[in-house]
Amino acid sequence: MTMDRRGFFKGAALAATAVAGASLAGCAPQAPSQLSDTGQGGSFEENTAWDAEFDVVVMGYGLAGATASLAAADEGANVLLIEKAPHGQDGGNSRYCGQAVLEVAGGDSNRDGAIEYLKTIRGEYLTPEDDIIEAFIDAILELPSWYEAHGGKPVTLWTGVGEFRDIEGWDLMDCWTENGAPWNAGVYNCLQRAIESTENITVWYSSPAEDLIQDPDTGVVVGVQVDANGQSLKVRARNGVVMTTGGFENDIQMIQNFHQLPYAYGKGATMNTGDGIKMAMRIGADLWHMNNIAGPDLNAINMDINRSYGYGCIGAAANKYLTTEFSLGSVIVVGADGTRFTDESILPGHGFVNYHGMYLRQPVSLPAYCVFDEASFGRTIYRQWDNNEKLEEGIIIKANTLAELTSALNLPEGSLDAEVAEYNQFCANGDDVRYHRPAEYLVPLDEKGPFYAFEVRPAYTNTQGGPRRNKDGNIVDTLGQPIAHLYSAGECGSIWGDIYQGAGNVGECLAYGLISGRNAAAEKDDSSRDTLATNDAVANLAYVPDPLQFETGANEYVGIAYGVGGAMAVKATVDGSTISAIEVLQNNETGDVGGAALPKLVDIALDAQDLAFDAVTGATSTTNAFKQALEAAYADAGLNITIPTAEGGAVDYEEQ
Repeated sequence: MTMDRRGFFKGAALAATAVAGASLAGCAPQAPSQLSDTGQGGSFEENTAWDAEFDVVVMGYGLAGATASLAAADEGANVLLIEKAPHGQDGGNSRYCGQAVLEVAGGDSNRDGAIEYLKTIRGEYLTPEDDIIEAFIDAILELPSWYEAHGGKPVTLWTGVGEFRDIEGWDLMDCWTENGAPWNAGVYNCLQRAIESTENITVWYSSPAEDLIQDPDTGVVVGVQVDANGQSLKVRARNGVVMTTGGFENDIQMIQNFHQLPYAYGKGATMNTGDGIKMAMRIGADLWHMNNIAGPDLNAINMDINRSYGYGCIGAAANKYLTTEFSLGSVIVVGADGTRFTDESILPGHGFVNYHGMYLRQPVSLPAYCVFDEASFGRTIYRQWDNNEKLEEGIIIKANTLAELTSALNLPEGSLDAEVAEYNQFCANGDDVRYHRPAEYLVPLDEKGPFYAFEVRPAYTNTQGGPRRNKDGNIVDTLGQPIAHLYSAGECGSIWGDIYQGAGNVGECLAYGLISGRNAAAEKDDSSRDTLATNDAVANLAYVPDPLQFETGANEYVGIAYGVGGAMAVKATVDGSTISAIEVLQNNETGDVGGAALPKLVDIALDAQDLAFDAVTGATSTTNAFKQALEAAYADAGLNITIPTAEGGAVDYEEQ
């Protein structure tokens, strides 16, 4: 459709009217709006100049948004999926997480036991309510078959992931991933491929939602205002809107407002700024779980992108993927007064520590620093770090004496000398009477120096808070009444209240994506059923998947695999049985990790002339995708060069 200048401003005025009445419109019909007095006749929807129209609009392309879109499309709905990031940077936390989807050991036979476990870890808190837990577990039980129907291979990865082993039912918590492999964006890539092959799903990248459009008379959410590649468009949603916009770990102001921390940073996404939460607030949505976070863990932060350098460097790992265990050596962590405030051998369970029998978030003193000696300088801090490079960059600080280091860190005079002396005495006695660091990890610092330090800051896996939803995924207002046609899934108003069960966020993205997508797709009788816009004028915004076809010359062969950033294409030039050249044709790996590893991998693969080489440190998933792409290219060339096989199968989480 076309829209002249007068129509544009009329539509803008109507949107402003909707926002002006937003704070009350979520609970009950309002007094007649100015629209009703114009004599135009017709409803709010009919008098709005729509730029496009779909049955369902899904806001945010992570695992929750992907699942909700597919679930709605399965019901026959015409779906628009909008994403804030450009293509290749989509996914939010969903690309970076471990890909572990919660499952119930034993399936349906243990449904009731799994429900009771989640009710018990809820403790004395009032949410999530019983019916939400039950709906969640029922969806969790359905997910493997649903995922398989969309082209996936759900294979149990870890058994016994229950984090609260003093609570009956913990051993019913298992998890699956795509083909039994973690940390490779496998589940996300699978769902993305499913979306790209589904005709009734349209994707707009670089198109953040700006606001919800709500009928000021009825309170029904009828559409979304979208900044579509720089164009401000009104998109009608005939049946429902699903908010899957993630959390707010990248919004310092919201962190200060809700978490009593002056600053904190994400481990994955860089665009989770609470946009959807703020939109929902503007139309009167209730909020819940705003103080709940999967964190904080203490990490060095890459201040160029405001993201931690890895999952963790502090604490002993319950699983080999989580931390380098750097702090188990001759390392202490000190706060603003130059004294220790934690047991450095603990990696908090998604931010929680056992405090006298109750799980609370780890308290931190800021600023905070890892302080260590020459022996620990030679150990791995982060897998992608070169410690000497970080020393040259000024991220690691070196001093000949503790007094010099104290001054460099602007800590109270004499604090580090006293603290290291006391800690070393604990080591000599084999008893940390202050923070009870286990004797096996009491490693003294060499008091002769030199000494090193780097700043650590609170890092979040994700936040949990946002608009409150009911068992059907419907967002509710402050009176607990559903806001018509508005749904959510994932971390935008997560069901996880005071504490959190690992693999539960990914599980929730899919479980409530399934629930909310289906319910949003259902036809409603409280809004117009007429077609009020066509999509012709915005058809050019739709993302059309690249067929991934590349021109090749003589003796050139291309293989394609999927890494953390999606499709990766690698070309190999083969002369007889020799690989003479390798080129990465396409990738969207993270620039500071996987992207930086690819040139190294090209050189390594050329030198090796096979696929038996080790992963580049800190870029295992990128290495694996690169190898898989090369394996496909080699096979096309007729070379029998394959990746060495490793033992697979589900394993106990604690043994990893």
